[in-house]
Amino acid sequence: MNNLERRVRAHIIHRLRDNYSAPDADDIAVALGVSPDMVVAALRALADAHRLALLPGSDRVWMIHPFSAVATDFVVRAAGRRWYANCVWDGLAILGFVGDGTLETHTPHWNDLTRFHVVNGRVSGDDIIHFLVPARRFWDDIGFT
Repeated sequence: MNNLERRVRAHIIHRLRDNYSAPDADDIAVALGVSPDMVVAALRALADAHRLALLPGSDRVWMIHPFSAVATDFVVRAAGRRWYANCVWDGLAILGFVGDGTLETHTPHWNDLTRFHVVNGRVSGDDIIHFLVPARRFWDDIGFT
């Protein structure tokens, strides 16, 4: 990852953390003082390196771990704020990033609401977390994972 790619990635993560939405290439270019073409090249390189995922057929950010740039069923709440995660794993990672809070989602079979709470780095809740896809296979189909 080169310096521009690092700066682009950091800018997107901070923007999602602070504003809940991912910037587009033009916004990133203005913020970093570079051309939109340079940003698009950096986004594509980051996607190729599995540092983020672009919405299929576009140069817009879909997910940049642990954040989702689109609404999902994995809702993280902390300090009166809300973010979307891509999965339970990412939801817990967001809470590791922002502090104590709650991850809400629905059980896949019955669609019941379930919550996991993180306080002082410890996870609690009445349900279990099952990772269907082993971590080494996540990028085989990151949208499904």
